[in-house]
Amino acid sequence: MPNQKKKLNGFIIVASQFYEYYEAAHMLIDSLLDYMPEANIALFAHDQWTKNDSRCDDLYMVDDCPNHVRAKLYCLSKTPFDKTVYLDADTYVQHEDVSKMFDFDSDLVFTNIRPYAGKIAKFVGGEMVLHGGVFGYKSTPRVFQFMDDWWNYYNKQRTNEWWPEGVQPKSQLISWDQLTLWWLTENTYSDLDISIYEDDARWNFVYVYKEDECKGPIVIWHYTLPLKKPADARSLN
Repeated sequence: MPNQKKKLNGFIIVASQFYEYYEAAHMLIDSLLDYMPEANIALFAHDQWTKNDSRCDDLYMVDDCPNHVRAKLYCLSKTPFDKTVYLDADTYVQHEDVSKMFDFDSDLVFTNIRPYAGKIAKFVGGEMVLHGGVFGYKSTPRVFQFMDDWWNYYNKQRTNEWWPEGVQPKSQLISWDQLTLWWLTENTYSDLDISIYEDDARWNFVYVYKEDECKGPIVIWHYTLPLKKPADARSLN
């Protein structure tokens, strides 16, 4: 039989606008490599930050990204991997089970939003249930099309060029990329096979979650990054 190309799994991390996110991304990378030394990592960050930074030398891929509040959405379809796990820069790995995050067969795999832990989940017209801070996906044409639409529709959402019919309150929802995620997966991309990680809070434990949200040990800790005031001089925003 001819040799088949080995399927490549890897993580992507995106840091844009504020330099604190870039430093947080490297803290995340260090924690990831502590528990999974063989991890393939693609870092998307501004060239001004990554150029001449030796911390980037051994990463699988380093690439530029837009100066945008949701630059991650632009980068998702640029993954070099067959299976990808996206991690917000303000997360931290604290268990070796991180290597099991690629054990999914669906097109995408998410964790669930806990309504008590966010500013808004239910709204007139629907409910956001998929958390966009940590998730896995396969590199298929349909998934990449979805990722690109997530980026494009979100930009139109923020500039009032597009808005899902019947959804309110607009003033509270307009900046939420998870609203765009909700609409696309409920409508245009309802054909995608989307699953939820088993014992899902383990894989994206937001710092305000209740202690009994997960049965097993926490794998990914998700915190909120404080930004400097005045802004760090290396920030682009």
